[in-house]
Amino acid sequence: MKGPGISGFLDANGLRFHSLEWPGTEPLLVLLHPNRANAHVWDFMVAKSKLQNRIVAVDLRGHGKSEWPNSGYQLTDYTNDVIAIIERLSSSPVILVGGATGGNIGLLVATARPDLVCGLAVIDPGLSLDPAINARVQRELEHEHSFSSREEALASMPFSSLWSTAQKESYAGHAFRESDSGSWEGTYSKAAAGETEHALVPAIWNEIRVECPTLAVRGDRSAVFGRDKLFRLGSILSESVLAEIPMADHRVMQDNPETLASMLDGFVNMVGDS
Repeated sequence: MKGPGISGFLDANGLRFHSLEWPGTEPLLVLLHPNRANAHVWDFMVAKSKLQNRIVAVDLRGHGKSEWPNSGYQLTDYTNDVIAIIERLSSSPVILVGGATGGNIGLLVATARPDLVCGLAVIDPGLSLDPAINARVQRELEHEHSFSSREEALASMPFSSLWSTAQKESYAGHAFRESDSGSWEGTYSKAAAGETEHALVPAIWNEIRVECPTLAVRGDRSAVFGRDKLFRLGSILSESVLAEIPMADHRVMQDNPETLASMLDGFVNMVGDS
């Protein structure tokens, strides 16, 4: 079982990004988290992984300990960031792993710069996000970003109904911070998260041109990425493996980290053998 990732910072695309790194061999795995989250969503999955590869999980702009610029929260902004981050981290193609919004970004990075990506894993992405889900998230951002106590904040975490108590406690330590006034706030920019969530609604199916081997996964309880969308994504990928993970909602890497780790291990080994 892998220990905690090594916390560090890197400069890319004019911003400073926080990262967690697990040293190892090439190819490098770069992990991209969901909207309203941070690199620590991957802690439990990485701990279950048997891979010997080097792994880096990044806090995207406006999230975690990375910089929070006043603007630039469209998918193209994140895509340009990740391209610059990959170029900073590795001189050879990487395996890109994106969860939820990170999956959308991964698809766009692999489309824009196929030379940088030798394998892609897309985990319950927010493709053609249902406007009703977007509206719900916008309400949550308005009313559930600042809390009077840590306990209240912990109980509010989205998509956490399947997490163990240990997972909730561990992740809450990175998902919230205490303000000077004594309230507890999410460790992401509320305005940034709102802009990004809106950006998930327009369809990007026609923009996707991915040539590398791709693992596309959904949680079997996810209302965000239905089975119809999983099959639609598979139909436009050149080389894909499609899977549904049991006992998982939208945050698959936290809902069922062991099964996802096993599936990702097999995919990475397959990419390495090809």
